[in-house]
Amino acid sequence: MLSEALVLGHYDADRELVVTCDAGPYGVGAVLAMRGHARGAPDTVIAYASRALTPAERNYSQIHKEALSIIFSVRKFHQFLYGRRFTLKTDHKPLVSIFGPGNGIPSMTASRLQRWALILSAYDFDIEYVKSDDNTADALSRLIAAHKLTGSVDEDGPEQTYLHFATDAMLLDYNAVSKETRNDVLLGRIISYIRDGWPQDTDIKELKPFFNRKSELYTELDCVMWGHRVVVPTACRERVMRELHDSHMGIVKTKALARSYVWWPGLDEAVETMCRACPVCAAVAAAPPRHAPCPWPYPSRPWARIHLDFLGPIAGVKYLVLIDAYSKWIEIAEMSSTMAKILIKKLREYFARFGLPKQIVSDNGPPFSSEEFRAFCSNNKIEQLFSAPYHPASNGAAENAVKLCKRVIKKAIMQNINTETALSRFLLMYRNTPHNATGESPAKVLLGRAVRTRLDCLKPDREQRVTDLQRRQREAAGGTQRAFDIGDLVWYRRYNVGNSQSKWEAGQVLEQIGETDYTIASSVGVTHRHINQLRKRDSNGEVREPRPRNMALSYPPAQTPLLIPTGEASSSGSAESVDREVDNPPGDARVDPESNPELAQRPDPGAAAERTRPDRLRPIVNPPRRFGFEDIF
Repeated sequence: MLSEALVLGHYDADRELVVTCDAGPYGVGAVLAMRGHARGAPDTVIAYASRALTPAERNYSQIHKEALSIIFSVRKFHQFLYGRRFTLKTDHKPLVSIFGPGNGIPSMTASRLQRWALILSAYDFDIEYVKSDDNTADALSRLIAAHKLTGSVDEDGPEQTYLHFATDAMLLDYNAVSKETRNDVLLGRIISYIRDGWPQDTDIKELKPFFNRKSELYTELDCVMWGHRVVVPTACRERVMRELHDSHMGIVKTKALARSYVWWPGLDEAVETMCRACPVCAAVAAAPPRHAPCPWPYPSRPWARIHLDFLGPIAGVKYLVLIDAYSKWIEIAEMSSTMAKILIKKLREYFARFGLPKQIVSDNGPPFSSEEFRAFCSNNKIEQLFSAPYHPASNGAAENAVKLCKRVIKKAIMQNINTETALSRFLLMYRNTPHNATGESPAKVLLGRAVRTRLDCLKPDREQRVTDLQRRQREAAGGTQRAFDIGDLVWYRRYNVGNSQSKWEAGQVLEQIGETDYTIASSVGVTHRHINQLRKRDSNGEVREPRPRNMALSYPPAQTPLLIPTGEASSSGSAESVDREVDNPPGDARVDPESNPELAQRPDPGAAAERTRPDRLRPIVNPPRRFGFEDIF
């Protein structure tokens, strides 16, 4: 029916040709058509062609069958296609890249495809991908299954190019591989799928790797091939693995060698396992890549974790080096021996000074791993941690401290300086220098203050600075320097008195309570006044300014209270508890004994002061001062 005039059209050299091809499990089909006159018009078919596959061709992989259909179509319609440009349509997308005119043939492509690509290079065509539902040659490739093979075939027997190449390289007999392939349950089913067709999908886990490569699998002499590689059955894999690793190459090169000849699911993992388990390779293997640095966790408080290590012997002397992980405080001590009891004795000195740590980190040396040292740590509830043997970087804090101290000792030896002195000087400056990790000095972190060094002499003294500032304030303020002695007669200022009362009251200096403050005794009681509220008074009542005194203050002793007469003046003084205040200071009439009999009866305060003044002077104590924390608070 397809050859009748109602279906076919006449060849027109002016219209574009289109060749559509397809391959099925038992045959190949091709359709030669011409483009429609208008856009969207149906194509006009010129000829249909199909043929059955030979028994050898049925063993081809799907990609080879699809390529065979293209070669069949081009050869069948050679007289129409040769010498003019046409469009080639296929429903197998990998062939678009393999046979495309703009792409080269991959070097690892099977020789059959390379030969067919060479045949197609004589034609001028554009290759396109078309869906299987739109492929008009699909029916021709499937309906041929019921027909008998007619015509000639290109190949009388199967091609065994890569099979012999791979089996010879792996020292395998292809007959043995073919036999084990047929006996293998999984590969036997794969062979039937290649010959009879693959299912639409599979849920079997073992079949998934083969199902994903179904278009690239084919058989040669009952051996399953994937491209140029032999799919090795389970019974032959151990021998293949021994052959692959016979030269004891590394994992990468062994994988590359295996990918050139053989394949089975999990080949790469099997090669890795075999190479890692090989004792010969492990004996001469290189060290693994370095692990990323993993620092110790920072402690929560000072002296919580300390790192220990021994230095030397250097110049015949061994040292114990200790560093606090929190403050980076370093201690170094000369050791007469590295025995555990000497080590414990030295650590007791440090623990008495700074307290017991929570953890001690050290290497696996005999002093640290001894039962005596373990018991010492256990009794003091100290956790003992060891670094990995022959890996000093695990105790890097102690190793760095040892390196610093070792340099100091070597420099001291070169300069002919006492080693102990050099270490002491170095530790003093090290502990007072900000550390790169903490940003503060070890002394500040551990002790809460900076230790004093000779460099502190370069800084201005705070006490001297304040004293100089006060001196400049006195000089800038001006005024006269005055002072009173114990027992001096004075007029002192009274406050909170009426206008009718005098503002000045006669009194006598009882005690000096500061550089400018005095305690004054008078008829009205004892009061406290500043020197600016006092004036000098003679015994006859005349007012005199006190004599100037030196700036330096000699603190006077405490005096016993002057005896105040208990006569009328005393009684009047007790009755008048409030200080009197007048506009003008009292004149001579008030202090004259003849005009004022009451005042004449009073005893002389100066004489009383002379009688009661003690011989021994008691200095006034300075206010308390704070030392050591001025730069912190």
